[in-house]
Amino acid sequence: MRLRSRSCVFLFGLLLVGYAYSQSISLSSHVSQEKTKAEEPIVTVRVLPPERPVRPGQVFELSLELHILPGFHINSEKPGDELLVPTSIELENKDAFEIKEIIFPEPQVKKFKFATKPLSVYEGQIKVKLKIELKEAAQANAIELAGKIRYQACNDEACLRPERLPFKTTLRVAGNTSSNRS
Repeated sequence: MRLRSRSCVFLFGLLLVGYAYSQSISLSSHVSQEKTKAEEPIVTVRVLPPERPVRPGQVFELSLELHILPGFHINSEKPGDELLVPTSIELENKDAFEIKEIIFPEPQVKKFKFATKPLSVYEGQIKVKLKIELKEAAQANAIELAGKIRYQACNDEACLRPERLPFKTTLRVAGNTSSNRS
């Protein structure tokens, strides 16, 4: 009888250790997955500048390719609810550049738990085209164009605080006779 109770206690202890070990493995993999998700930005941007040099006074096209993390969306430029922040784009170097037109893609219209009516949103990957004028005063052979995308990301249940995502690229300037050579 004593041997039997020792065997039961031993087996129970072994079972308990095995269960504790499996829970620690499960917990650590869950924490690492959460950490990875938290470190990954919800929205990223890739700038697609014009292939050819731009002349001062010329209006050129530049595209911004936005990647939105699965499970999230961002509001369109006209989200359909005045309490939501629309997606917008602004340039920093206003002495050298002026936005003439922003062409957003066709948004999706979807219903969400947090809204009483359907909203206009973007998901996945989108491309926004900007028509920008390089002002006549630009005298360099290359010039940096920088700006920010303002957006509000949401999931199916709630929206996050608005964010500003910076972007920049260097444009080649054509038609300048001035040179930086020594």
